[in-house]
Amino acid sequence: MRETLAVPEAGLGMTGGVSEAARRRPGGAAGAFAILAVAAAVALAASGCAPRVTRPVTGGPDPPRPPQGQAPAEGRPLAGVPEPWGQLAGALVRQGLPEDSVRGFFRTPGLAFDPAPMETKLRELFGIFYRSDLTRLVQERLYQLGYDVLIDGRNGPGTRKAVQAYQGGHGLPADGRVTPAFASVLGRALSSGGRVRQLSDYKPPAPRKPDRTSTHAQFTNAGAVGRIRAHYQADRELFERMERAYGVPGPLVASIMWIETGYGSYFGKARAAASLASMAASADYRLVGPRLADLDVDSEARGYLSETAAKRGAWARDELAALLSYAWENGLDPMQFPGSVYGAVGYGQFMPSNIRRFAVDGDGDRRIDLFQKADAIFSIGNFLREHGWSGDMSSEEKRRGVIRKYNNSGVYINTVLYVADAI
Repeated sequence: MRETLAVPEAGLGMTGGVSEAARRRPGGAAGAFAILAVAAAVALAASGCAPRVTRPVTGGPDPPRPPQGQAPAEGRPLAGVPEPWGQLAGALVRQGLPEDSVRGFFRTPGLAFDPAPMETKLRELFGIFYRSDLTRLVQERLYQLGYDVLIDGRNGPGTRKAVQAYQGGHGLPADGRVTPAFASVLGRALSSGGRVRQLSDYKPPAPRKPDRTSTHAQFTNAGAVGRIRAHYQADRELFERMERAYGVPGPLVASIMWIETGYGSYFGKARAAASLASMAASADYRLVGPRLADLDVDSEARGYLSETAAKRGAWARDELAALLSYAWENGLDPMQFPGSVYGAVGYGQFMPSNIRRFAVDGDGDRRIDLFQKADAIFSIGNFLREHGWSGDMSSEEKRRGVIRKYNNSGVYINTVLYVADAI
């Protein structure tokens, strides 16, 4: 459900099944969870009562929306909106959002432009897709200096960790950045005459089979499982109603809520609307370019960064439009939504563009609030049902395939299934 890079296992990339530890428990996941899945499906078929998706009363059709990812049409900034928001505000109005509401949002006290989300994303994409030569050079030099790092030209978490380890051990700011200046630091260290490893000795790791046993231990240790089991029992009536409606096992939904937000104990430290607005405004590369001077070294690099900022900014504008529409239609204040830095909100960390498609009113109050348990539980159930959870779900591969649509990480799937079985 969260916005991610479309690259393998940069935190996301799913495969898998239930952990071996779960299989070895009496009646392990291969049996207990399959029985639960089949029972839920049978209950749905017997009840014939799956409710329709309940939408808030808006007084009119959905506002028009441009195709995802297109840059905003050129036009005038919205009058009365402070910079750097004017052009973005105008684009949102041309997209169909109400002018007075848009103007009010950008006048909200405390709404401040932050270039950090776009800077972080551009650095990540630049290191993976553009300056792979620089990344590979840094990886090679780190390996020669004794650091264990995969030499693949991709600036992923493993590379950042190795960079930070070197920086921290040599009195440098441990920011984890791969830059020409840092590559030069490593080059000087190699020429200082110390003992180094030869690149000819490097052997890339052998391809591994998908790991179907690893889980996120903070969610699967005995204490954590006890806490989510208690949450599930306290709200069991809600989960059972959702099961009857959508045929999705309650423990599965509870597991996702536990892993995404600690069952509502941590919704994220960012203000989702403010982060998306900052990213959307950063489609104008001039707003973020000064922070990327170490990457913006020639016209070709600048072209890549500027074009990527425009594309990512257009994506963020579409997500912001969806978030604002959702909030206003349901009488909610978008600036009060905590969330991820890329705009995921609620118990299940829905991206705003998925809210209109899959979120439902679970408590019957004629509005959708994903920070309320009933709406979150039913919305996650509806998402899974719409992505293929139906009929006989005794096949582990079929279960994994549906959960993959929620988060494309093998370890995430393992954890969801382990916790669901433990509940």
